[in-house]
Amino acid sequence: MKKLLLIALLSNLTACGTEDVFDNKDEQIDINYAVTFSAEPYDIASPVYKFTAIYTENDIVQSADNLIFDWSISLETEGEITSLYPEQSTQYQFTDAATYKVKLTLVNDTGEQLAKFSRNIEITADDIATAPVLPKAVIDITNRRTSTYVFNSNLSSYSQGPLSIFSWIIEGEEFSGSEISHNFTKMGPQEVHLKVTAKDLTQATTMTSVFVVNETTTPIAEFNYTKDKLEVNFNAAESSNQSSDITSYQWDFGNGDTASNIDTSTTYSAEGPYDITLTVISTEGVTSTKTKTINVYEEASYVTCDVLTTSSSIFKSTDEGQCFSTSPITTNIAAKTWCSEKVQQYKDDLPFYRITPTLTWQIRQQGNNECS
Repeated sequence: MKKLLLIALLSNLTACGTEDVFDNKDEQIDINYAVTFSAEPYDIASPVYKFTAIYTENDIVQSADNLIFDWSISLETEGEITSLYPEQSTQYQFTDAATYKVKLTLVNDTGEQLAKFSRNIEITADDIATAPVLPKAVIDITNRRTSTYVFNSNLSSYSQGPLSIFSWIIEGEEFSGSEISHNFTKMGPQEVHLKVTAKDLTQATTMTSVFVVNETTTPIAEFNYTKDKLEVNFNAAESSNQSSDITSYQWDFGNGDTASNIDTSTTYSAEGPYDITLTVISTEGVTSTKTKTINVYEEASYVTCDVLTTSSSIFKSTDEGQCFSTSPITTNIAAKTWCSEKVQQYKDDLPFYRITPTLTWQIRQQGNNECS
């Protein structure tokens, strides 16, 4: 029964439709090029699909030699989410329940687009739950300098056994090996595809995009930080460079301390504003600097306001030392706003027979409350 169900499912998926199909007709030789594809699930219910292209000329199936198969997966709300390994038969494992559009564009060896075809594939929660155990393909960039990149597959893995074949497609060329070096001939965004095959012949594919330049560029220094009282953690992961990797991160925390890691921290001895400077250096030795001013506080909350002076010396002894407390306030700015409102409320609540004073005030931090 399972085999019959699978055959029925495949017959539905491989039936030709009219959605997004067009023929590119050469008027001189009167040949109609067309491409469709079959979509075969790994099992009756599975998020893993194998796609096989069918190329025809005047409705006659042809060899796919010297043709490029440009596959892509898209979602209506997100657009294209990935491209697949560019060969006549490829596969993809869907990770979420949704309706996806699988598109195929056929290109000849001169770069001319011949035909394209697309079909919707609906993946259910049950499909996701029955995902088979497959290898994991991972591309790692270990070195790059302008248009020359070194890629490896060392992070790829398979829980059921070793991986035995590593296949790459870059700029339409095929390569093999767990690590390869490639000098790009085209600049701008480029796709790098990897397919790993285990000894039991199960496979997995992945793709990464790189932006290739043929000249040395200036890196961009950027960092984020989080604060916990006087301790501040810094991260420079958002720093980037197009022509090569960043090889050095130099920090100046404004308190005499320095560091040289992409992730680092420092503890300040006193409150106040500090200028933080990050300098990054690329493989080619080009530097870039970013400076930000941050404010640090000994305590993370503020709870009181002290009235300092009044416009009338007659009422000074009455007004000075007046305190207002609340639950902890996490920022200095919020504490100033709260105190301002409380002082105004204090003045509004004064007896009508009193002269309205002009009050000044200061914020006290939690733990430094001298008011009773």
